[in-house]
Amino acid sequence: MNDSRALSREDGLVVFEPGELFHGYIIEKQIGKGGLGTIWLGRHNMLDTLFAIKVLDPEIAKEKPEYVKRFVREAKLATRMRHPNLVAVHDAGYDESRGLYFLVMDYVKGDTLRSTIAFGGAQPEKDAVRIILQVADVLVAAQRFGMVHRDLKPENIMLTSDGNVKLLDLGVAKISDGSDSLKTTAKTVFGTPAYISPEQAIDSSTVDTRADIYSLGVILFELLCGRRPYTGDTAQEVLLQLLDPSPIPDVRTFNDKVSPELSDVLLRMCAKKREDRLASPKALIETFRRLGYGMPSSDEAEFAPEADVSSEGMVQDLIPDPEKASSDGESLTLETQDEEVQEFLANLRRARMRKRLVLWGVVGCLIVLLAALLWRFLA
Repeated sequence: MNDSRALSREDGLVVFEPGELFHGYIIEKQIGKGGLGTIWLGRHNMLDTLFAIKVLDPEIAKEKPEYVKRFVREAKLATRMRHPNLVAVHDAGYDESRGLYFLVMDYVKGDTLRSTIAFGGAQPEKDAVRIILQVADVLVAAQRFGMVHRDLKPENIMLTSDGNVKLLDLGVAKISDGSDSLKTTAKTVFGTPAYISPEQAIDSSTVDTRADIYSLGVILFELLCGRRPYTGDTAQEVLLQLLDPSPIPDVRTFNDKVSPELSDVLLRMCAKKREDRLASPKALIETFRRLGYGMPSSDEAEFAPEADVSSEGMVQDLIPDPEKASSDGESLTLETQDEEVQEFLANLRRARMRKRLVLWGVVGCLIVLLAALLWRFLA
C-alpha cells in the first residue's frame, strides 16, 4: 500500500480516510478535534502498535507560523523529558506534499479529566489527591530542568483505563534557561483564564513553577466540588475575580465532606501572592505525605540534555521552518484556550464562511446563466 496523497477537508480541518497510509501508519479513525487541527488513531504498519497522530491544519500553519512553533515545541519538550505520567512523543515531521505538520505520540486509552468531572461530578477526596499527586510528580521532574508548563487544565490531563494520569500538551511551556522559543515578552499571556495564576494573567514571561502550583490547586478545587472557584460568562469576568486580592473561596463551602486539612492545603496552593504559595511541587507532595497521602518516587523520569529547545533551531532541527515550507471518548486537547488563539480562529471561520458564500454565489449565477442560455436555445 502506498501513501495516499488525497487531502479531504471538513469545516476547514484535515480529514484522513480510514485505511489510508500516512508515514508508515495506517489511519483507523479520528479521536480528537479542535480549532487548530485533528488527532487520529494510527496503527504502525510494521509494529502493529497503536499511536495518536496529531496534525496541525495546513491553512493555520500557513497563516500563523507562531502556532507551528507551539506545535513543534510540544514535540521537542515531550521528547526531551520522559516520565511515566507524561505522554511520550515518538516522532514528528512535515509532509511537504500535503503541507502537514504532524507528531506521533502515545495512544492513551481513557478520558480527559474534563470528561471525568463532567460526567462524574465531584470526586472523593482520596481520588482527587491521587490525581493531583501524579501531576505534581511530573512537575517535580519539569522543575529539575527549569520547565514551567503554563497551561495545566483538565483538558490536558488524561486518566487511563487503570486510573493513572497522563499529562498532555507542552506547547506553551517555558524554559528558564534564558531562552524561550515562543519569544514570550512582557505583558504576553498564555494559558486558560479559569486556571492561570494572578501573576500569569498579568505577564506570562515571568512565571515560575508556583504558577503551575496555582493551576493545580484550581484543578483540585474542581475535582472536589465539580465546579471551578471562579466562574463567569466571559473570560474578563473570571479574570476580574482572579485579580481580586481576596482569597479563593473555601472548598468546604461547596463540599463539606472535604477535610479541613485538605482545605488548608488548597488555600496555600492558590494563594494570590506567589510568595505565600507552596514553593514547589516537591513541597506540595511532602505536604500531602504529612496528611497520609503517599507518592511514588519520580526516579523513572528521564531527561535528554542534548535536545535543543531554544528559540534558535527550534523548528529547523525537527521539521522545516514554517515560513519556508511548501504551501502546496478518547478526545485530546489541541490548543490552549487563550483569547488570542480564539480570536484568530473566529476570524478564520468567518473568512472561510465568506469564501463559501462567494463560491455559492458564483455557482448560483452560473446555474442561472446556463439555464437562461438553455431556455433561449430550446425556444
